Amino acid sequence: MPNELVGIAVLALICILLTPYFKETLDIYVEQPNRVYLKEEYAKTPYPKKIVLHSRTFLPATYAGSEISAYETIKYLRNRGHSVSIIVNEYKYTEFDGFPIYEMDMNDKHNIVKDCDVIFFQSTDKNKMLELAQKYKKPCYVFIHMVNDWSWLIQQKMAFPVTVVYNSEYTASENPTMYKHFKMIPYVDTDKFKPLQNYTPGNTLVCLININRNKGSDLFYSLANRMPNVQFLGVKGAYSKQDDEKELPSNVLLIENQKDITVVFKRIGILIMPSLKETWGRTAVEAMASGVVVIHSHAEGLVECVGGAGIACDRDDENAWVDAINKLQGDRAYKEQIRQRGFKRVKEIELLQDQGRQELARRIENEKLY
Repeated sequence: MPNELVGIAVLALICILLTPYFKETLDIYVEQPNRVYLKEEYAKTPYPKKIVLHSRTFLPATYAGSEISAYETIKYLRNRGHSVSIIVNEYKYTEFDGFPIYEMDMNDKHNIVKDCDVIFFQSTDKNKMLELAQKYKKPCYVFIHMVNDWSWLIQQKMAFPVTVVYNSEYTASENPTMYKHFKMIPYVDTDKFKPLQNYTPGNTLVCLININRNKGSDLFYSLANRMPNVQFLGVKGAYSKQDDEKELPSNVLLIENQKDITVVFKRIGILIMPSLKETWGRTAVEAMASGVVVIHSHAEGLVECVGGAGIACDRDDENAWVDAINKLQGDRAYKEQIRQRGFKRVKEIELLQDQGRQELARRIENEKLY
């Protein structure tokens, strides 16, 4: 047999022997732009870490966007095999969904910080917890959800490793840092909202969630006064002073903050988001996944989040909001067109969500420990 044929035969034998290994590898990894990401069904990590999440408050004490996003993140990490404990400044509950919750303690009497591998910082003010992080030289992940959030920390050199996690391109551009950083958009369990799509096509109720001035409560009440034949629903938020003390127009109903927001999205057809400032738009994602049309301001985070799948109006142009609501309620074909754009955008967001939290897991599992 010629030498060339012998070589081909040997190569073929090697390929046959290695096929199971390569098949397993291909089954585990999936290509995405600029990165190889693990498929969720193969997400158990061989490098489990002890993680501490430090936050001002947490579920079930506060049902707000940042707390819900944090919960979805640590739940994902727990499913990968990591253990997570929570330390809060405002201590009310000892646990949530199996996650132990501790009150902030500078003495670290339970050795939670001393024994952990990684610390997450979210929605906390300047506090003593950083002293513990520095004392034990723990790698820290700082989650940025607000403009100028943590700027005093991320723009100076600390004595412990820091990674900055931005919730949007907007926060990244507004909060530059010298540290390693990446984007992880807030995670929304969109499958929870998709069954509502059968209820929302004929719904005409107009809703604002979180009745405060930044979110656009003034415009909400003004629209209700101008459109007496349209029903408006206001949902109180979990934070900020709620603008609910005035005499309500007869076509306005206010309800308390909802632990299960699907109750709201099942009833409404239009979500208005006339926010002055937003860094993302968790509520917009929930709405689009539910088949609810979003009318939003030009706040940078909302524009980035909705991605052209809603209706953008100048916050101060009240006539534009009136026209948008009237057109949606009077033209069902037009409303369905916007709904379909929302469904498409949700699919894009789902991919970004998976990429972001898998990137977080990859970095944590590769983190060098002290």
